[in-house]
Amino acid sequence: MLLLPTHTVTVLTKPEPTRDRQNNRIVDWSTAARTAYKGRTEPLSSSETVQQNDQVITYLTCFLPPSAAVTEYDRAEVDGVTYEVDGKPEVQSGYGPLAVLAYKRVVLKEMTG
Repeated sequence: MLLLPTHTVTVLTKPEPTRDRQNNRIVDWSTAARTAYKGRTEPLSSSETVQQNDQVITYLTCFLPPSAAVTEYDRAEVDGVTYEVDGKPEVQSGYGPLAVLAYKRVVLKEMTG
């Protein structure tokens, strides 16, 4: 629920792919449209894999206003860290007097290593 926003979440809308010198499709995230929302984030999980190199995968649950323009192809920045949107965002809507408690739930993922 979005009752107490704790962070500014900046959504980076995926830009249209372009072509590099070898004619490969690439996405230049530096040209992404940026939209800031007040939201709430909560840690979901974090795990470490040790094989040939160390890798840490961190997940956050992010609660945004239901009108937030975010898709499964976008990215989001929270506290200076860039995350990928993991899966489709879900809108939770209340009915009647509880409609003011509606929110959009987005799972964010960061991989390091």
